[in-house]
Amino acid sequence: MTITLEQAIEIHAKALRYRHGLKAPRMAREKAAQLGSIGDREGLAVWIKVAEAAEALPAETLSH
Repeated sequence: MTITLEQAIEIHAKALRYRHGLKAPRMAREKAAQLGSIGDREGLAVWIKVAEAAEALPAETLSH
C-alpha cells in the first residue's frame, strides 16, 4: 500500500488534532520552524501544510 504525500499530511494533521486539540496547528508550525532553521525546506513546506490541514479539520476531530 502506497500513501501519497497529501494522505500523509492529512493523517498527521488528524493525529495531532486528536492528541493535542487546538494546539495542533501551533505544534506543526513549531516543527516546520525547526526544520526550516536547519535548512530543510521540504520539511518546512510539508509541516506548514500539516498545520493548515489541522486548522481545517472539523471540531469533532478534537480530543478535548
